[in-house]
Amino acid sequence: MANELDPAWLSVIGKALAFLCVQEVSRSDPKRVPDLPAKVRFLEGIGLPTNDAAALLGTTANSVKTNLRQREKTKGGTRAKKGKK
Repeated sequence: MANELDPAWLSVIGKALAFLCVQEVSRSDPKRVPDLPAKVRFLEGIGLPTNDAAALLGTTANSVKTNLRQREKTKGGTRAKKGKK
């Protein structure tokens, strides 16, 4: 057996460790990653591409993007309100 690991195996190992990280964070600090989009953002933060993070959590990247867009709409914009004249 060669001393070098196949890049495909490194990818599998990395994704497995990322999944374990997000599961541990959601167990130990549920407020940090309360829902699926937050988990995807966490995984993106540790270096996983959006497509891989979404697939790891059993969804698609388009679904995650839609959820994030809807979440931002409900929080309201950051536009300044006009004052009374």
